[in-house]
Amino acid sequence: MISKIYQKIAIVTGANGGIGYGICQRLLETEGDSITLVMACRNPSRAANAKEKLLLEFPSANIDIELVDVGSVKSVMYPHVNYLFCNAGILTTLGVNWKLIFYLLFTDPIGLLERSDATIQPIGEINEDGMGKVFACNVFGHYVMMRELENLLEKSGDGRVIWTSSITADSKSFNIEDWQGIQSKEPYESSKWACDIISIALSERFVKEEKHISSFTTSPGVVASDIGELPQWITNARTLAHYLFRFIGVASQTITSYNGAVADIYAALQPLNKLSFVCRYGSLCSRWGTSYVRAFPIKYDRYTAEKLIGKCELAYQAYKNNLTAPVN
Repeated sequence: MISKIYQKIAIVTGANGGIGYGICQRLLETEGDSITLVMACRNPSRAANAKEKLLLEFPSANIDIELVDVGSVKSVMYPHVNYLFCNAGILTTLGVNWKLIFYLLFTDPIGLLERSDATIQPIGEINEDGMGKVFACNVFGHYVMMRELENLLEKSGDGRVIWTSSITADSKSFNIEDWQGIQSKEPYESSKWACDIISIALSERFVKEEKHISSFTTSPGVVASDIGELPQWITNARTLAHYLFRFIGVASQTITSYNGAVADIYAALQPLNKLSFVCRYGSLCSRWGTSYVRAFPIKYDRYTAEKLIGKCELAYQAYKNNLTAPVN
């Protein structure tokens, strides 16, 4: 059921858990009943449970559920959209490299917690459309959604697209010749770097076309989530390590989804003159759990960013024409 209050409208993908749920909490906490929160989810039961939990915390909230797969927005009908949080994502794994874990434990323990170096990611994964599986979910689906909602974002007068990137995003993991990360040993990191440079290229296009839309990327820091679908005992052990390292001063250990979402809300609500689209806004935490935001400049290659946007646009047009998205 669609709410009838349309002061501000925010669409959050992957809203039923993790950072997406944290974004929902912070939006409702900050904006109250002046915002209509649209939870864009795939699983109806998980979405309904998440909505019920949010209403217990915010009884007067205006919350809609849109059952969409990322990139399929045909059922989303609103007069405008103020915020599009491109948050849903996957990290597929085959397990962990125990030898590397013990090596990093003694040589780079912070890196062990901040990055997924010891996580074994599958190579060559594609979806049913022949596109890189991780790229399709983390990047292209959101690109399609953004393009489909572009006119509604423009109508808001200050539309903002916020991409959930990652502290692990690294240009070294990305190769424009393998832009979907199909042959990459780190398809997750590759996809998150793609989010960064696509966001920058989009903002440059919006400025050039004088559109009232901005695009930013954020990092939730290190959250103790179940992304990667590793055994629960590994997640529990990591969580204890996160708290220990945060106590000794490692600010990246945000741990909870609520803390991890602070950068997303910052990018959505701060005045534009206080933001830069060539920075990734990172969620950080003090040792006592107080969250805050810091801007991290993104060193990117404009040619690569524009080439990637071009490839995504071609794939989008193919999608629009009901064709198979090109692999190369």
